[in-house]
Amino acid sequence: MVDFSRNPDLQVGKKQMQEYISKIYSEKIIYDDIDDRSKLTRQTLPEFLYDYHLEVLGDPRLAEEALVNVVANVRSYDSSSTRIRTFGRFLNLGGQPLPLEALNIFLCGLLRLQNGQLPLLASHDSIQVDAARGLRVIEYVFAQTSSIVRSKVLLEAEKMATGKHIDVDHFLLFIIEEWKQEVERSEERLRALFVASDADGDGNLDFEEFAGMVARIQSNKEHRELLRMYSEMTLNKQVDCNTFVRVCRKFRFFTFETGPVSKKVDPAAKFVFDLILEEWGELEDKLAELVIILHGMPISNRLKEMMISLKRKLTDRTEPEETWHCYRSIITNFARVVQGQPVGPATLISIGEKLKRRKGGNVE
Repeated sequence: MVDFSRNPDLQVGKKQMQEYISKIYSEKIIYDDIDDRSKLTRQTLPEFLYDYHLEVLGDPRLAEEALVNVVANVRSYDSSSTRIRTFGRFLNLGGQPLPLEALNIFLCGLLRLQNGQLPLLASHDSIQVDAARGLRVIEYVFAQTSSIVRSKVLLEAEKMATGKHIDVDHFLLFIIEEWKQEVERSEERLRALFVASDADGDGNLDFEEFAGMVARIQSNKEHRELLRMYSEMTLNKQVDCNTFVRVCRKFRFFTFETGPVSKKVDPAAKFVFDLILEEWGELEDKLAELVIILHGMPISNRLKEMMISLKRKLTDRTEPEETWHCYRSIITNFARVVQGQPVGPATLISIGEKLKRRKGGNVE
């Protein structure tokens, strides 16, 4: 653990920490989209932070030290900032860690709550947004739940509003709590289904009982997948309801998906897409040339991946907030490169410089 009394230069201010968190959330959204397109599993926040630090600093030891320093700074502010404390929970710090699924819900809500703008979060404590926008975010996040559940969440959200506004940090935590409750309800339904399908009441399911039960949930499961699920369950001494829920979670039964099942082109967002297309037409060639010039550097690969994502989003025209966020991220990175500025969170770059100086190196 970092001792700030001995290394005061490694402690960052609260404002800097909040700027860093906003940047990391923004980068995580970009890289999640790239991972989804590549059919890779999304990373947890600790995994992502290490990889991101490694890309920016270029040295595994520095990346590890930077991550340790981030954890130390988070701990130093978690009692005075809801935002920093929540970030720490995604890092599995403290007594109430939040899993990757919660981070996915959080970032989905944040992106839409802020309309994809950069920075996603200002560097001060209390950020207020229009309450009506918050209700639209709930409609999107909980679109695939029952109308009863969605109405309940909307009603509770309305109670949070202060006049016509809501606090962003508290609202996003509220969404996570409502998501957790829905997941718990889904798992209870799975347990009830297990009990109802256990025909002989022995607390176990044979393969015939298991296949019949799964058919009641998802009739399109292939025999091979059913066999793999049942095989994993039988590795336990007893195939009970808790084992069944764990395996169902792994094989994505009753998973919580955000957004409507069928995403359609939003006529109201036509202006956003047309604006981006117009500006993109003037910048695409310049960016492509820059990618070639920077070939072999991490920023070149990053810009190339983001350009691919943006083109796909402009073709689909179904996610205006994600498209705007991706476009603004490209422009921000492009501007920093042209101006000769380091690409990455300013706080991380500053820490990297200090760590490298301690080892006698230079920042590239």
